[in-house]
Amino acid sequence: MKRVPWTSWHPLALKYAIPSETWAEQLDGGQCFRWSLTSTGDWEGVVGNVVYQLRPAPTGLQWRASQPDQATRLQDYFDAVGAQGDLLANLPWRSDTVLAEALRLYPGLRILRQPADEVLLGFLCSSNKRILQIRQMVAHLAQHLGEPLGDGHHAWPTWSALAQAPASVLKQCALGYRAAYIQGTAQVLVRQPQWAQEWSTLSTPALLERLQSLPGVGPKVASCVALFGFARLESFPVDTWVVQAMSEAYGLKGWKPAQLEKFGQVHFGPAAGLAQQYLFSAMRQGRLGQSSAT
Repeated sequence: MKRVPWTSWHPLALKYAIPSETWAEQLDGGQCFRWSLTSTGDWEGVVGNVVYQLRPAPTGLQWRASQPDQATRLQDYFDAVGAQGDLLANLPWRSDTVLAEALRLYPGLRILRQPADEVLLGFLCSSNKRILQIRQMVAHLAQHLGEPLGDGHHAWPTWSALAQAPASVLKQCALGYRAAYIQGTAQVLVRQPQWAQEWSTLSTPALLERLQSLPGVGPKVASCVALFGFARLESFPVDTWVVQAMSEAYGLKGWKPAQLEKFGQVHFGPAAGLAQQYLFSAMRQGRLGQSSAT
């Protein structure tokens, strides 16, 4: 088997640390789907066509990769400059005790800056599926259609590979009805190789509208792609966990997803998506209780 040609270990300096108790939620909490904890306690994942490992060190975090010169990419991926940490001060946690508790539970949690292609493919797999099932579907797609990277890892499949994939291969990936959406979207985007760069110039409402023109992309998936793939922190995705959080902790029972999305955007402001991730994480883990949120 081909081996991963690891670089040496390097320090990963973050303005705001991600404590050890937050790492599982950061890398396996529904934002991304290709990181896993190894038997040695390191985190190993694939972004694009590069394999990464992260490990704790006395002075913080260290990383190594299957290709050289990855420091800038990882710094961007983890918001090393701390822009999101600075935004926390603007969230209404001083008056919103529900949000304050979620922030306390997951110190250092942030929105990862992922490639838009990968976010879109991952969330096309997400409809009516749990995180583990999404991870499995994405892993199958990479194994069948992605470039081998070593040690059993495969690159994310390209839209071209997905567009041309035989139905028999897609069936092996356990996609169900999502196969048609994935291949349909791939066939659209293979004709627009610069789609992510071009769409990144759109306003957020225009971006959401453009995303929803793709097969299988509804409001929730579009909001997730805008947040996780285009860094639109004002985006407030509403899934079943957020509906539950808004209903139980904020007393908004019976509100429709569109109403909850608007409430989140108004209540939490320009960093609504960051607040959403904290609430999502706390609710999914059963750690968000009822409280008074104003």
